[in-house]
Amino acid sequence: MSTLLNPNLNADVYRNMTAADRPPVPDKHLQFILIYNEKIAILGGSNMTDRYWSGTVWYYNDISNFDRDKAFVATKTESGVCDAVCIDHDKFVVTEDSGVLQILNFCQAPGSPLYELQCAGYACLHDSSILTVSTFSDEDHVVTGGLDCCLKVWDLVELIVTYSFGYAQTDVITCVHVQPQSTTTFASTSLDGEALMWDIRQSKPAHSILKKNAGLTAVNWKSTSDHVLALGTDEGAIMLVDTRNSGPSSVLEETCVFPRSIHRLLFNPNPERSDELAGCCDGTMVQVLDTNNKFSSIYKDDLRHKDFVRGLTWFNDELHTCSWDNTVFKHTIHPVKNE
Repeated sequence: MSTLLNPNLNADVYRNMTAADRPPVPDKHLQFILIYNEKIAILGGSNMTDRYWSGTVWYYNDISNFDRDKAFVATKTESGVCDAVCIDHDKFVVTEDSGVLQILNFCQAPGSPLYELQCAGYACLHDSSILTVSTFSDEDHVVTGGLDCCLKVWDLVELIVTYSFGYAQTDVITCVHVQPQSTTTFASTSLDGEALMWDIRQSKPAHSILKKNAGLTAVNWKSTSDHVLALGTDEGAIMLVDTRNSGPSSVLEETCVFPRSIHRLLFNPNPERSDELAGCCDGTMVQVLDTNNKFSSIYKDDLRHKDFVRGLTWFNDELHTCSWDNTVFKHTIHPVKNE
């Protein structure tokens, strides 16, 4: 009988390889894009094809060109990145697949004239991937949710969890978003099909906004309202909801505008164009809809991106998107003319 050989002879080589020894693999699966002002933006991407599922965050001081080699500085993460928020022009919170929440500061390297993205602190208090993060208006607190069905409110100054809601929902928490100008209230969605409204001041902090037979995958507050938000489903439908009501009566409008599960929704922050809602799904399509006119399509692009669109951000009424195809595009949205 021949000697049995290890079917994966290079397993020990990879297991014992240090980060410096690993062959470089581009983190081309872009997950998020955030533009803080006309000069500052960050872009996050993951490497989903290698043995080591790592990530990269790129910092730009010029938003005219998002090529990776045009980034001012960049930093690697030990696991793939999922979502991020800007706290200030030089401070960002990034969530990772490993359950880590990391604070990055853009600052001058000690003893050097060069600048870098420096880790100002990190904590791993989720039991699985942190899929979503949103910041409160005081910018000292954020809320996170993820695969562990848990919601956590973080104090960024002390980097501690001030509120933790274990099994806040009965399935994966897909999205959280803080109410405009609020320090206590946010909404969450889950694949369990329920959207919840949270107020951490209350002894019973959560109440149901809506329950659907389909999984809910995205939520975003209208920037000019504290009671109107948009919800997305895993069937490609979008609902406009009034949180002052509950159940089916809370739905102001509903339509199915995407062929696949909604991934992200984002209202235009411009008060004069706050009815414009951008969305992307598990596909290449990007749309901007008029929520004041039965979700009629203002803009649609399903040709430029060649893989799943993951990141959306508005800046000066222009929509920027990033995708798993390693591209970033700018979309010029012409305003709706009121007749």
